[in-house]
Amino acid sequence: MRSLLRTADEYFDQLDADRKEPLLRLRRMILGIWPGIVEDMDREMPTYHLNGRTLCALANQKNFMALYILPHDLLHAFKKDLLVYDRGRSCIRFKRLEADTLDLFDRIIKYTGSQMHESQLTEVRSRRRPSRVLG
Repeated sequence: MRSLLRTADEYFDQLDADRKEPLLRLRRMILGIWPGIVEDMDREMPTYHLNGRTLCALANQKNFMALYILPHDLLHAFKKDLLVYDRGRSCIRFKRLEADTLDLFDRIIKYTGSQMHESQLTEVRSRRRPSRVLG
């Protein structure tokens, strides 16, 4: 069943407190690092676009939370740091947002945002159209 959430605020408001606080902390960090970043809902999760390009997204899943880095080829610079994390091609999964995880995410978001022009992934270079019509 598809979510009826239309805004990132609605997304965060519906979370349980144990998930809401860490994801809001990440949200504030992303907005603080890149003040001109655009937040919207794409693929039913809060997604962040920098200079028209998709940078990252946040998600609350059943068994974990995740930070998605869309120019995922840039994560190679953090290969050693990410060895201890459960991760996919573009997502970094976590159950708790500890200080060392927050520090790593801070470094990743700063780096990938500043190096997006170096990404070889053309599909993340421009902002996608919304995944469903809002109305």
